[in-house]
Amino acid sequence: MRIKTGPFRSRTATWLVLATGALALAGCASKPAQGYGAAEQNIAAQAQQQMESAEQATQVDPQKTYLNLIAQMQQAQQWYASLAHADAFERQYGSNPEIRLKRADAQRNTGQPQLAEANYRALLGDADNNTQARAHRGLGLLYAGQKRYAQAVSQLERARQLNPIDADVLADLAYTHMLDGRLAAASLPILQAAQLAPGNARVQLNLALYWLANGEQHQAWQLLQRLRQPQAKNTPPLIDETSVQTLQSQLITIEQAVRARPPAAGTAPAIAPPGPVRTIVIEQLPPQHAAPSRIDIVQAPGNSTPAQPQ
Repeated sequence: MRIKTGPFRSRTATWLVLATGALALAGCASKPAQGYGAAEQNIAAQAQQQMESAEQATQVDPQKTYLNLIAQMQQAQQWYASLAHADAFERQYGSNPEIRLKRADAQRNTGQPQLAEANYRALLGDADNNTQARAHRGLGLLYAGQKRYAQAVSQLERARQLNPIDADVLADLAYTHMLDGRLAAASLPILQAAQLAPGNARVQLNLALYWLANGEQHQAWQLLQRLRQPQAKNTPPLIDETSVQTLQSQLITIEQAVRARPPAAGTAPAIAPPGPVRTIVIEQLPPQHAAPSRIDIVQAPGNSTPAQPQ
């Protein structure tokens, strides 16, 4: 019997060759990659992972971006604008603890103490300790602004317990103690805050205020000298003349509070004996590293409005 060797056989043979090659390739693929090809595959896989990570890192979170915008407004003391944007945020994204805290902060700073207090208290039961701490701090600042110092200290102490290394909470606690005329109680939290946040101008000014009120003028002068010097090339100093003027006003308030509080039995007054209301006048700061010359204390022309907690 004669077998035909036509196109059909050629096509069949070709198919068999291709199939055999495919099976051989499949067999190779089932084995671990080895040699130079394996290195290329590993590099390609790492590159792919890096690309995916970069894409995820560069993805913009609109909610986070909006919250950051509101935070910047509040840092710039634009409390009314931030309150309007808090409303807009909640309409667009719904409510969450972060925006509720920002709303309460804005209400506290726009003359709405009842609403602010209610919103802070609603967050005290939040599962997140940081949220609780910030709510306690907000209540502390609210009460301090109302001169309810015992309640303010209680709230700020609770915030400190929840977050012991928050320099802002420590500085607020110390400042509230000073407003209440309790310099001794202000010592530990303000020294802790100053070491935790050496670049925070507000915290460092509170330390200068404590030293001035406590009669430690030499240390206050050295600190103010350092704060008036640029921290790095082409950067502004941490404080300016406006900061010094604010410090003067606060010093008057603190000294009045200390004098108004009778000393405990068997203890000496915390500062110099009562006399005319004093303020600090810094004529000119000496060059850096120069020995401080003096701090002039003069009688203030009149009473000032009590400073609010910072």
